[in-house]
Amino acid sequence: MKKTPAWDLLTLTVCRIDPAETRFNWFPGNLSEEDGKSLEQNGVLIPLLLQAVPGKKYRIIDGFKRISWLTSNNTASDQKQQETPIPCFILPESMPEREATNIRLETLSTSSGNFSGIQIGRVLKQLQDSDFTTEEIADQVLPRLGLKPSARLVRQLLDLHNVLKTMTLPESLLRLGSEDLLPLLKFSQSALPDLAALSERMEVGGKKWRNLLQVLDEVSRLREMSADEVLKLPEILEIIGRSSLQAPVRYRLLKQQLDTWRYPELSDLRQRFEQGRQRLNLSPRITLEIDPYFENDDLTLSLKIRSVQELRKHLKDLANSVPDIQEENSEDVWKELFALLHED
Repeated sequence: MKKTPAWDLLTLTVCRIDPAETRFNWFPGNLSEEDGKSLEQNGVLIPLLLQAVPGKKYRIIDGFKRISWLTSNNTASDQKQQETPIPCFILPESMPEREATNIRLETLSTSSGNFSGIQIGRVLKQLQDSDFTTEEIADQVLPRLGLKPSARLVRQLLDLHNVLKTMTLPESLLRLGSEDLLPLLKFSQSALPDLAALSERMEVGGKKWRNLLQVLDEVSRLREMSADEVLKLPEILEIIGRSSLQAPVRYRLLKQQLDTWRYPELSDLRQRFEQGRQRLNLSPRITLEIDPYFENDDLTLSLKIRSVQELRKHLKDLANSVPDIQEENSEDVWKELFALLHED
């Protein structure tokens, strides 16, 4: 960011700055602990960026988190806080809004990469209302937000903003990035409240959240039901409603149920394999695994051993009849397991 000759460097007191003018407070939040310590020890080292407004207090272009910290984390009295001197660069009041917006864009750090998708949508809408074209937003703005320069992505983010702007969103959705929110565009408006509630119960984001939405959409299409109807099925309500479940367990059970509906034949093979594995009654130190999609003809048998004696015991157990099961031997069970691998 270059300082042009038209800018002034002044020292202003807090009382001359208007914190309520938040047009450029694109990504509200708290100052990091490290930056807070720096302010406490050294004061304001990098000047705030303000713009003069005729007959009013100065409006903030950049520096919202710092001014908030100075006025809320200071032990001084309110009067002393208002008289705190702060170094500021002042943009002239004659500067056009579009130019001030471009300067605000230059203050964004491309290293952040963790901007909320909801906040990004709001910023893009503001830029669109300020007559930025889709191409300008794609080329000049998205890279600043850690996103690829894509006109299609701009349109998707604006669509997402328009879809979600009337909803009261839970904190779980407000924290998600744009990549995690864009899959919501697959669903109808009526399904969004249920999906918002789902995100709050699941407490997941990233790839897990996207995979969950993907399989939910596929189940919805396969069963010719809306997504909100799928989420109201008894099996789903039972999983979501169990307050005793921890979030990771709830996610696993819900994903398994959706996978069962989405891939019924595969789920049947997995269930039969698991039944066969249990019938073998293997030692806890012997594990038997299979390709999760049954795409090869191999079973993987793993033995944990601490001695030759334990190895001999494992091999003897594998060769002998299955314990506690009459009229059945391990060879028959193994044959059934291998037969699963060759089913179409």
